[in-house]
Amino acid sequence: MLDLSIDSRIFLTTPLEEAVQEIDLLFNTSNCELIGKPDFGTDFEQFLWQSCDASSKIESYIYEKLGYTVYTHQFNVNVSVNMVTGQYRNIYNVVITLSDNDNNIERRSYQLR
Repeated sequence: MLDLSIDSRIFLTTPLEEAVQEIDLLFNTSNCELIGKPDFGTDFEQFLWQSCDASSKIESYIYEKLGYTVYTHQFNVNVSVNMVTGQYRNIYNVVITLSDNDNNIERRSYQLR
């Protein structure tokens, strides 16, 4: 078991918990921030200033970035992106759903603004 928990008092004991934590780490790490792994991390700022709906581009980008993870490949991953038009720039609501063959489901919601 690889402990990816940010808080040392929390232990991740199932592969599903590890995959969820890995996605949190991916979303909270900027590109080139991880030494030795320049492709790990995300840069959503590039999509937020586009005048058109970039939901499908963000969805593809997230699937591409999930390719750099280790634990998410064990699960069925579904990414859903919905845009809310903002006054100055768009806001995107991202929901990532992980499920396994035993009907264990975990959802993570993120808001990109």
